[in-house]
Amino acid sequence: MLICLFPELVRKSCTFFAALLLIFQGATEAEGTLERKAAAVGSSVLLPAPDNVKGMTFLQWEYLNGTTSHFIVQYHKGSPDPTAHAPSGGRVIFYPANGSLLLENVQETDNGIYAATINMVESEARRILLQVLKPVSRPQLWSNSLLVQSAIKLFCDVSEGRVDTIVWKKDGKHLPQERDFHLSKNLSILNIPEGQKSDCGSYSCNVSNEISWQESSLNLTIAGISPALQDSLRISVVALVFAAVSGWGLIVPFCQPEKLRIRGQLWRWLSAYIHGLVCVSSILASAAALLWMREEGPSAAFVLPEILLTYVILVTCLLTAVITVRPQKLNGFTSKASHRTLDFAAPGGVILVVLIAVLLIKKIHQLQEKDCTESVDLTATVSMAVASLLPLLAIFACYHINQTWQREGQDPRGQIMQVSLEHTSACPLQ
Repeated sequence: MLICLFPELVRKSCTFFAALLLIFQGATEAEGTLERKAAAVGSSVLLPAPDNVKGMTFLQWEYLNGTTSHFIVQYHKGSPDPTAHAPSGGRVIFYPANGSLLLENVQETDNGIYAATINMVESEARRILLQVLKPVSRPQLWSNSLLVQSAIKLFCDVSEGRVDTIVWKKDGKHLPQERDFHLSKNLSILNIPEGQKSDCGSYSCNVSNEISWQESSLNLTIAGISPALQDSLRISVVALVFAAVSGWGLIVPFCQPEKLRIRGQLWRWLSAYIHGLVCVSSILASAAALLWMREEGPSAAFVLPEILLTYVILVTCLLTAVITVRPQKLNGFTSKASHRTLDFAAPGGVILVVLIAVLLIKKIHQLQEKDCTESVDLTATVSMAVASLLPLLAIFACYHINQTWQREGQDPRGQIMQVSLEHTSACPLQ
């Protein structure tokens, strides 16, 4: 029984595989004759008919989209008018002379395969895959960071249109091979690990599809210091100038002869101003160091000076208030330790502020050398800080005016004459 059925099974199997082979071959041929055509939304597209249009007696255009299909035009040679079907929507023009089909005002819904068959011969049909695309919009190019030694990402965003290709360039040339640039899978993100000064330049992003292209550029300028460190630099410069002015105010009176030193009311105001200026410069130096540590992390070079600055701020602030309001209270400090504390607070504060400010300026300058931006303009900052010298100059000027009046009022026998009320009222601080 089985022996009798075996030849029949073999015959049916061969028939089945032969059919599969024919189907596969037909699909391959159909796929091989598939043409591609791209068009922009709103444009008109001309679809040509097969080449053997001269022997045409019947031609039909068919639209295929996935599992759905419908006829567009059916034309019999010799008939006055072709038969146009409703789904064409009145946007189709058929040319009987050559069998071509014109689609007007195409939209993305018109995507699909358009097949033209002559005399119902499927093997010679012409199949055209139409892709209706929106033109790509101009890309937006932006960066997440502009700091040196940080991971920098350049983003190329396209709001409208399908993007097929993205090409990155630097200064109009392909990306340099010596730098380890990384691109995302869709090529829309350019990764620059640890940005360096050599990475500065003009980066362009060219996006395109089959019907259009657009390009945008970004001038990448990598900064060595953040805005917080720029503020730290400016504050450090002001603190340094204040410390220099207060140090000059401390030194100059002691360089004068004993008989000509400033005393009395002028000495009181001079001491109050110098201690107040040291207090302000200490506060500024402390703030600049805190900004640095917030950006670059805690450092032993600044933690201990921060503690000492806090001490200087408290002492100089207290001295400024006492000298200004109740100077007689200073007589209550009788111990040697208190006198040393009061005597060395301002000079020690000046030295400490100078050291911290110079260290900060040096470190920030080292970071600035790694970037490709212009240096921070400190002209206005220094000019305003130097204005702190004016009160000192006013005090010294007033002192020398009083000294001049006293010398002019002395008679040849060495007796001091009475200074006129007009002169003494000119400088009431003496």
